[in-house]
Amino acid sequence: MNSDLTESVQASIRPGEMVDLYYPGETTLTKQAYPSVVNTRFVQNFTQLGAGSSQFVVSPNGGISDIILQFLTPAGAYTTLALSQGWGYSLINRLSVRYGSSAQYFWSGPQMFLQNMLDCENGPKADAVSNLGGNSLVGAACASSQAYVYLKLPHNSIRASGKPLPFPSDLLVQPIVITVELFALNDVLINQAALAPATGFPALQSAQLQVKQEMLTDSSDLLARRVDMNSHALTFPLPYFCQQEVTIPVTSDGGNSQQSVNLTGFRAGEVKSIILWLTPAASTPGSGAYNPLSWPLMSGVTLTYNGEVFSRFDGGSSQLWNISADQKSASYNQRTQTPGSVAFTVAPSYWVEAPFAQVMIPTDRDATLVHGKPILNAVVNLTFTCPVASASFVLHAMYLYNSSLLCSRGSSEYIF
Repeated sequence: MNSDLTESVQASIRPGEMVDLYYPGETTLTKQAYPSVVNTRFVQNFTQLGAGSSQFVVSPNGGISDIILQFLTPAGAYTTLALSQGWGYSLINRLSVRYGSSAQYFWSGPQMFLQNMLDCENGPKADAVSNLGGNSLVGAACASSQAYVYLKLPHNSIRASGKPLPFPSDLLVQPIVITVELFALNDVLINQAALAPATGFPALQSAQLQVKQEMLTDSSDLLARRVDMNSHALTFPLPYFCQQEVTIPVTSDGGNSQQSVNLTGFRAGEVKSIILWLTPAASTPGSGAYNPLSWPLMSGVTLTYNGEVFSRFDGGSSQLWNISADQKSASYNQRTQTPGSVAFTVAPSYWVEAPFAQVMIPTDRDATLVHGKPILNAVVNLTFTCPVASASFVLHAMYLYNSSLLCSRGSSEYIF
């Protein structure tokens, strides 16, 4: 340390651990303690290929990481019909998961899609994930088309940089149960002829769920075999936890008048941020114009907590504020088909993030606990301007919480 003081005044006044940046050593290198291997052999088919729920049981066996869904449309004559980009996510009405005996929570398909957009490291990856979720197609091209959906659950993330560790299902005595509820394929098909329901395609040709497992090479290294888990507990930190989205109908009365709504449904816990987005009110399942992944830009956003302003985004400045705390913009490119038109429209879809937690590196969300703000029993008000005058929209709000899963005695539960 004395030689360090003589070489640099900055080194003498700056706190921090000394790290050797010239030679490899203990301060710059890490190595895996317990060897493991990866497989993606676990595949289950959907029991409901049309409107309805399918339940998947993942038995306790090693680490559970990524999960994907694969959808295949049936052959047939799709005259005047089309599919918008990301239709695989639009096809999901609702999903849920229960880790052993934990509480069961629900999310919508578009909400899960937005979580994937949040987790993508950059814009090109976000666009690629959207496109893999189902290409935008017209007419005959809709036949035998595939969509690949990343199933975002509290424990996993689509990101590669700073990827969360696998959930150790070997600590459970009950299985992980995943439920996916689908719309009928007709509900997400766009009718090019008019604003009318599509017909003739009530179900998919096939659909399946596939799981990535990360298994220890030597089963004697399992934590439950080294530690008495009846008297100990393992904390599994989650990148964040989202409640089921809150939806509020709003109608612009013309001009630049602002909408004012109160956000409700908060639970006990620290809210890291609130994610907001808009969809046209006419975009409903079975309308022939359902596209829940097309989000117009909301402007003039102000969010208050008990009257105190926490987020103020004049005009469309939310996009700059959000990108200053992330590695990509709060948007992705969406290719949309509209009724009465044979041409696709390519335009950005936007969301707005109103943060409470301090700026953090998105890829370290599960490794660094950054405190949020408890909001239970408070009045949270949102004002904003709709993108189109004299039009009806639906406001969607998603709350991100700090949370962990606590595993002990063969069970698991959320801790907020």
